[in-house]
Amino acid sequence: MLTVRERKTNEGQTLRGSTRAESLLVGFVVACVVVAALNLRPALTSTATMVAEIQTSLGLGGVWIGVLTTMPVLCFGAFGPIAPFLSAKLGLERTIAALLMCLAAGLALRALPVSLALFTGTLVAGAAIGMAGVLLPVVIRRRFPGRIGSMTGLYTMILSIGGASAAGLTPIIEGAWHSWTLALASWSALAFAGSIMWAALAAVERPSISTASLPRFSLLVRDRLAWSVTAFMGLQAGLAFIVLGWLPTLLRDRGLDMLDAGIVTSVSILSQTATALLVPSLATRRVSARLLVVLVLLATCMGFLGLLYAPLASRLLWALVLGLGQGGLFGLALLFVSLRSPSAEVTAMLSGMSQSFGYLGASLCPFAVSLLRSSGDYLLGPAIMVVLITLACTWAGLRAAAPAYVLPHLRKD
Repeated sequence: MLTVRERKTNEGQTLRGSTRAESLLVGFVVACVVVAALNLRPALTSTATMVAEIQTSLGLGGVWIGVLTTMPVLCFGAFGPIAPFLSAKLGLERTIAALLMCLAAGLALRALPVSLALFTGTLVAGAAIGMAGVLLPVVIRRRFPGRIGSMTGLYTMILSIGGASAAGLTPIIEGAWHSWTLALASWSALAFAGSIMWAALAAVERPSISTASLPRFSLLVRDRLAWSVTAFMGLQAGLAFIVLGWLPTLLRDRGLDMLDAGIVTSVSILSQTATALLVPSLATRRVSARLLVVLVLLATCMGFLGLLYAPLASRLLWALVLGLGQGGLFGLALLFVSLRSPSAEVTAMLSGMSQSFGYLGASLCPFAVSLLRSSGDYLLGPAIMVVLITLACTWAGLRAAAPAYVLPHLRKD
């Protein structure tokens, strides 16, 4: 009898130890996702707050500034399709670790006060962010299948915090160090820390997603729902990158100084955290996803127009409205990638398609703003553009919100 009791005791201790180890691993995975998300926006928002300093220091014209603000978004689209196949060879965890290391190198390169280093570093950083952004929703879909809404909300919220932190802190760092190059390069430390964490996760995990399990891309491009998800992702990204790339500059055109414009942008991005966390969770419950699409797009458009035309005394209010709209908008775009995919493998391909084709289209938006801003009325062009994108995004979002699956024959019950 004593032997049986001892055996049961040992089995119980083993079970508790295994459960504790699994809980720690899940917590570490969440931490890795959080740190990775923190790194996906500072490369953009830090540059946006330093446009005037970059232009003055390097003598860049309006066209080259447009190229600089467009380049990261263009990289998202150009390099995004590579991510699923790269992860098929190396595994999700190893691939993300390598991409964060590349991001750190690209950001560090911007410490050199020459145009070539700035553009090369932006190219490398944009490529790394584009591929990492495709793979992180796959991590959520694979590791948290029962909590897709809440984890997508957390991921989107942290993404917003990273962007807001860079928008608000980069001017402060520049003021303390008296160097815009070092201010931009300082964000490489966060990317390096993330790469170490993901490398540690890869060391204790087996590689995920094999090449054989990935569906043919040709099947995906013939799916109408996949194109609706892609269009919604791209159009909302166009709105987001207009704000990330040009809002501080447009506010400075209205008379705000560098620090005040950075603070308003930071408030807008930081306010995204509330709806980024809340809206995806609501959409997976009983709240109509189509209603949420309309509400967040309406808030986004009104907030942007308010910042351009309402009295500057109300700028923080409109920044809040804009942020609440965009937080929910991006959360829905990421959520539709997971909800419309019947498996993690389809999620990888749909994420690559939506963020590649979507971001290629979105890359035209910041560049278009740079051209429209150089015309007579520097506010009218961007305002009309945002209204038109909002209308098109509403149409795509209502279609993407339909309860159906991309490639439904691949559904795993």
